[in-house]
Amino acid sequence: MALLSLAQVNDRAAALLDDPGHRRFSRDYLRAHIDQQNESMMITLERLGVQQQEVTAIFNVPVNTRDLTPYFATGQPLETFLRPIDIDWKLQGQPDTTYQTCWPAKELDDVDPSNLGSQQYTWQGGTLQITPSGTAETLRIRFFALTASVFDDQAQIMRGIGFILAEMVAAFVAALNNGMGTLQKKLEKDLARDKQNITNLFVMQQQKMQRIPRNARRTIRTQISQGGNSLT
Repeated sequence: MALLSLAQVNDRAAALLDDPGHRRFSRDYLRAHIDQQNESMMITLERLGVQQQEVTAIFNVPVNTRDLTPYFATGQPLETFLRPIDIDWKLQGQPDTTYQTCWPAKELDDVDPSNLGSQQYTWQGGTLQITPSGTAETLRIRFFALTASVFDDQAQIMRGIGFILAEMVAAFVAALNNGMGTLQKKLEKDLARDKQNITNLFVMQQQKMQRIPRNARRTIRTQISQGGNSLT
């Protein structure tokens, strides 16, 4: 399985579209679609149980900060954020030993303007919010992240996924261009085959990890259906 850079994925997508010189589809044009398809692929892999990259971001937030969504923007600490693992807080300038847990909640409690720290957070509908603190604080957020920034040509795509990502982009672009004759159907057929192949590979790896050695004590374990879920 090749570990491809974004630039290589871009060029492969162009080649699949019979445009190896990027005369019809520029690199910038394809990069925008790679961004979209990459995020779709990462979410699908997470559904299959494939471990995502774990990242810890430590950053300061001003007084009375509630909505952390602006920190998802490019160049901000949470730009590769997929979903939270855990969140801690401390008052700015205090030692790391003073970090306290910010607990997940369905709804944030109403707090007094003088509230000290962020005791709760919610993650719903793509929005990350915390209880506001009346004193400036430092947040330590551990989260599952996209495996790469797709705006960096040197960024590397998850091992074994680059060629599928290129096919996804090419099939999507072909669909936007009236199918490009029979090319869209061919790309979609190849994509479905390759997605199923890599799904089967992931399932085989999971099954190997769950095998119980002879004479070992048996415990309840998750059952994986034959063939697994398709990468759709």
